[in-house]
Amino acid sequence: MKTISTIIILLISLSITAQSGYEKAMLKGMELMKTDLLAASQQFERVAAAENDKWEPAYYVAFCNINSSWGQHPKDKTVLYMKKAQDYINDAQAISPNNPEIMILQGRLNTTWITYDSSTYGMKLSAATTALYEKAQKIAPENPRVIFSRAEWLMGSARFFGKDITPYCGLIDEAIILFEKEETTGFAPSWGHKNAIEVQTNMCNKK
Repeated sequence: MKTISTIIILLISLSITAQSGYEKAMLKGMELMKTDLLAASQQFERVAAAENDKWEPAYYVAFCNINSSWGQHPKDKTVLYMKKAQDYINDAQAISPNNPEIMILQGRLNTTWITYDSSTYGMKLSAATTALYEKAQKIAPENPRVIFSRAEWLMGSARFFGKDITPYCGLIDEAIILFEKEETTGFAPSWGHKNAIEVQTNMCNKK
């Protein structure tokens, strides 16, 4: 009996240690995101390799690479970031299908491709991106990142065709209200509030 108890205690101890290791590794990646997206991506890649049953590490690898691909690098390097983001989005989706947070990331990656080369990817990805945001909204109608990202996409489309973006400012307002109410747990995505306020101020002329 003593031996069995010892084994149980040891297993529990090992489980706690493993969980603590994952949490420490993820927290390190989250901290790195504030100053160095490349280092953060590499950190999350290591976590994703070790924890291949969790979608969040792959999600954050993709997130870092999408945010690294917004025109601040030579075109060949930008493509590498976008391709890596797609690989890790695919990994995250395989672990957590029909996850609206991952759908948003795919939508934002599509936008980077369109921004990179609108003549090649505009027609190819526009309808699919709109459909993706609509699907995410049906699954999670009160997720502020879903509402905000969809509104940004609709605004971008409206501006491209020379249309008024004002009708979508109400969605930005709605997203901000939901961001202020949001309570996230663990390593679930929580970004977007600051971005939404910037869009509200700069594009909807609200202060």
